[in-house]
Amino acid sequence: MQPDMDKSHGTSPSSPGYETRDASTGGVYNFLVILAALLAAIALVCFGLFHFFSVHYHIGQTTAPFDETRQVPMTPQLQVNPRDEWLKYREQQDHSLESYAWVDKTKGTVQVPIETAMEILVKKGLPVQGETPAAPAAPPAPAAAGKAAPTVACKAASTGGKKP
Repeated sequence: MQPDMDKSHGTSPSSPGYETRDASTGGVYNFLVILAALLAAIALVCFGLFHFFSVHYHIGQTTAPFDETRQVPMTPQLQVNPRDEWLKYREQQDHSLESYAWVDKTKGTVQVPIETAMEILVKKGLPVQGETPAAPAAPPAPAAAGKAAPTVACKAASTGGKKP
């Protein structure tokens, strides 16, 4: 190490040790004093306006018809036991897929289990666009007492006119 590295280079011992001609501390102090005075004046004007309006303009009672009633917001509908509710929902869905039910009794449309619906779909085939629907394999059973015989409602996706 060189022995003269810690000595100052060309500065006089009477200099303050920082740049004296760039920033004016008097200007910064003047700005802060003016800012504080301006903030105090604005606060006084706001206080005076508040006092004036509170003394000269009394609002009185409100005239809203539901002023005295308080509407309590609804409580959140939280699930107490989500696992049991999910299992119950799944059981209902499985029962719906595996049971017979009326869809529209007046039209004679029924809901059949999914396995039965797939078997019927395999026997009858999917309808192809442009072709007439195939006739049923067996004639329907005669309706009892003048009621229409139930028909099976199967909705299948169209293949777009192409045979698989």
